[in-house]
Amino acid sequence: MAIKNVFVDYDNTLHDSDSKFVAHFQAPALELGITGRELWRLYLFEVHRDMVHRWYPERHDDREFHCLLLFQKLGRPYRKDVASRITSAFERAMEECWRTPTFFPEAFRFLDEVSRRYRLFLATSENALQKASSLERVGGRKYFHSVLGDHNVGIRKTEREYYLKALELAGARAEESVMVGDSTTHDIQPAQEAGMRTIWVNRRGEVFHGRKDCEVRDLEEALRCLLDRHLF
Repeated sequence: MAIKNVFVDYDNTLHDSDSKFVAHFQAPALELGITGRELWRLYLFEVHRDMVHRWYPERHDDREFHCLLLFQKLGRPYRKDVASRITSAFERAMEECWRTPTFFPEAFRFLDEVSRRYRLFLATSENALQKASSLERVGGRKYFHSVLGDHNVGIRKTEREYYLKALELAGARAEESVMVGDSTTHDIQPAQEAGMRTIWVNRRGEVFHGRKDCEVRDLEEALRCLLDRHLF
């Protein structure tokens, strides 16, 4: 069945969010004797995704708990002062992702082409309306049929129910929809579970053993994948 609806993620798909967190994590990382990039990798992958998602989903937004697990991962005694600085750095980086955004160079060509051919939806979580506004301010035009996030979906993106609710709000059928995103846990697996097709934007060169409808390195490749009638 032909694709009519495209849902696209924001962080690390359209926007280089990693760069914001690496920069803000640099100061607390120095106190731990590591780099900002190393601290962000530990926080995001080894703590947030590998531990919190798997074993403590109810603590998804508990930054202090993340820091406790982080110190355990490092084999260091817990330091509340450093944990507080990590939490503050996280919040500042989150805000910068929409206040002073750094978009990937191919993001606006992707948005231009897709919004002209399909119904396009931004599918994110926190600060969804602000993120959409940032994109449309920089791009100089309206891209999204509607914006989906915490303000109207109210379900974590790791859950199949997020995508079922998003489809309902969009008035879209799963079999006519594709999700474009960088995270296998937030964008690819739960969207597939909801019956959508997916394009995985694998900028980091990660390994994923689950189903992949289409795997690409950037949004230029994602656009080609989307427009290839043999794939979708």
